[in-house]
Amino acid sequence: MKVNLLALFFLLFAFISAKAGPLVDTEDSPIRNGGSYYILPALRGLGGGVSLAATGNETCPLTVVQTINELSNGLPTRLSSPHRIAYLRTDFNLEFTVVAPPKCAAQPAKWTIVGGDDEIKQVKLAGYEDTLRGSFRIQTYRGLTYRIVFCSTDEDSCSALGISKDDKGHKIFVINDDDPFIVVFGKAESSAE
Repeated sequence: MKVNLLALFFLLFAFISAKAGPLVDTEDSPIRNGGSYYILPALRGLGGGVSLAATGNETCPLTVVQTINELSNGLPTRLSSPHRIAYLRTDFNLEFTVVAPPKCAAQPAKWTIVGGDDEIKQVKLAGYEDTLRGSFRIQTYRGLTYRIVFCSTDEDSCSALGISKDDKGHKIFVINDDDPFIVVFGKAESSAE
């Protein structure tokens, strides 16, 4: 009986570990905590990596967007988690690692979700008053592709990030469970080893 119980415990642990396994980059290397990575679309041909743009009434770039140029990697992003290696189902801080973030942005240039009840919830740099409380997580989509989700502490739920075009053609990161933005992580040259 003890052997069966031990075997069952081992199988359960293996199943849970597989579901919460390490994230890997496009080189099949584990993503390192604090490392810099380009967040790229898993399907090429529809735009490039993640960057910043001034949208709406903004006077400087504070909105997280997908670049229109599919050859652009966008800006390197630091993924910070409580672990040395980034695992699925872990809370992350995401922040751009550009040498000089916009002067109008809070430092460091961390991502946050902004928007009221009736507004589209957009991903912007920290510093806005109407930010939602919560954290970002990364979930497996298919194979070695991922989707980024935002888990709200107020609603106790997670929603995927997707893309929404504004009237100026910006591809803005927004909460969009119906059409998630599927990504891969490309190692930036300054990535921690």
